[in-house]
Parts: sequence; C-alpha cells; structure tokens
Amino acid sequence: MGWHSRAVGPLVLVDVDDLLALLSFGHNFVTPPLVPNRSLGKYSGKVMTMTPFGPSVQEVPLTRAPLVNVIAQVRFPAVMKIEADSGFVATFQELIRKDYPILRPERQLGVLIGPGGIQPQDAGTVWRFETKDPDAWQVTLAPTFVSLSAKRYTRRSDLLTRFAVVLHALEGWLNPNVCDRIGVRYVDRVTGEQLSRLSKLVRSEVLGVAGDEAALGNVDVVHALSDTLFQLDDSSQLRGRWGKLPAGATYDPGIEPAREPSWVLDLDHYTSLPEDFDLAAIGGKVTEFCDRIYTFFRWAVTDDFMDEFGAER
Repeated sequence: MGWHSRAVGPLVLVDVDDLLALLSFGHNFVTPPLVPNRSLGKYSGKVMTMTPFGPSVQEVPLTRAPLVNVIAQVRFPAVMKIEADSGFVATFQELIRKDYPILRPERQLGVLIGPGGIQPQDAGTVWRFETKDPDAWQVTLAPTFVSLSAKRYTRRSDLLTRFAVVLHALEGWLNPNVCDRIGVRYVDRVTGEQLSRLSKLVRSEVLGVAGDEAALGNVDVVHALSDTLFQLDDSSQLRGRWGKLPAGATYDPGIEPAREPSWVLDLDHYTSLPEDFDLAAIGGKVTEFCDRIYTFFRWAVTDDFMDEFGAER
C-alpha cells in the first residue's frame, strides 16, 4: 500500500500507531499527505496551531490528562431484535467477549413532558460490555447504535484499533446496510488548584470574560458555559461546549458532575448524513474527527496547560 497523491479535505498528520489503527478498518481509504515537520512553541518537532481548524497537530501524550470521557459512536436504523432477544445479542457478545468479558444489561429510563407534567418512560434495554476495569473501556449496544467509550484514556491509536474491532464484529453479526451517524466526543475537565490558574492554561479567546481577572476584580464567576456549533465544508459538524460549572452541576445527563467547581471542554464532532455502512469509510471519518478535535483542543489550551498535565516531549 502506498500514499495517494491527491489530498482530500484538510491536511492530516498520521503517526505510525494511528496509521496501523486506521488500517484495521479496511484497505480502501485515502490518506492526505503529511504536514511538514516544524518546530514552533515549546514542543520541538510538534506542529503547533494558531487556528482551531488549522493544520493537523501531532499528538503529545499527557501523563496526567484531564480527559474524563471519550466516546466513538456509530448509529444505524433500528433493529428491535437487539432489545428483545438476548439470544440474538449473544452472538455479538462472543465476538468481543475476549476483550470485554463482563456483560451488564441495563434498562434505560426517559421522561415525557406533557400537559400532565413530567412522566417517566421506559426507554428500553442497552447492553454494556466492559473490561475488568469498567472505567478503562466499555462497549454499548442498543437497537440504534454501538459505541466505545473510556474514562481513562490511553492514546488515540488504542481507541481507533478497539473501535475497528467492535465495528468488524458488528458488521459480521448484524450486517447493517446503512450508517445514520458517525460521531467522536472528547470531554476534558479542570478542577482543584489548576482551576485558580485557568487564565494561564486556556486561551483568552476561549475563556472570554470569565478569564479577565482584571475586569472582574473581586467578582467570582460561578457559571459560564459557551455552546457553539461549527458547520464544516464536508457537511460534518463540530459542537464545542466549554465553561465553568459549580460543584454538582452538569450540562448533560450523560456527563457525571464534579463534586467541586470545574471548567470543562467538551468537543463533539459528527456527521448525520446517512451513508453505506462501509468500514473503511467509517474508519477514515473517525480518524479525521479525532484529528480535528485534537487540533481544536491544542488551539484552545496553552503550553502551560500541556506542561501542567504532563506533556511528553
């Protein structure tokens, strides 16, 4: 396999581990050329960015990463047998059980808001397949989606490789013809002593008035949350939410609140255009979405942030 000469979309820098992970999805993909290696900022040999949607940035592992959740998800048209037939799901379980030996079925509850007020609704069953450490990796299967998530993140190549295995198993078992949505989401959270130095760790453009200590004087910001949706020229979207939250508060039921004041950076990149369920195409988009999220992240934070959380040089 060689490099294709035609670039597609924004420039993407792929390291060896990420390339091997991407190969797990299939062989029919196009990889844009490498971004030239430059030395800008403190991290010699790493490409720094001055724009949230600029050239790719080579991944710099953080030994104390503040990442609290990473999720990769693919949605497909509803297969109701997944909810009702445990024997049907057992085939999928056997395909991934070596890596995810613990199965925990869960009944989901939703709410219906109507003239009579808020009424609880049964939202059906989801199947959670976990590693021995459930915070490490978890596969979730529902009638309309499969996802891979982790609360303790290692590195991008591990996410890509594991998700490729899960999607291969799903295709071999369920053979979905259509993919309704592809999404990748990263959630970072800063708490404790680092929160008091947030203006040194995050760009002023991101913090806004919450980071202008001189203007605020003795006034404390208790709650300040930005919610921005970016439409990209490939019809995908990136939703960014960031800001300060008080103890016990959350902006999303899927994100467990912190027990102390915190600052979050939540980046969700996705496409909702139905397309053929093609592993190579899905793998290419998941890789590209991870790359764009990381570029945005590196734009949003400073070198002091990287140092604070253990950047490996």
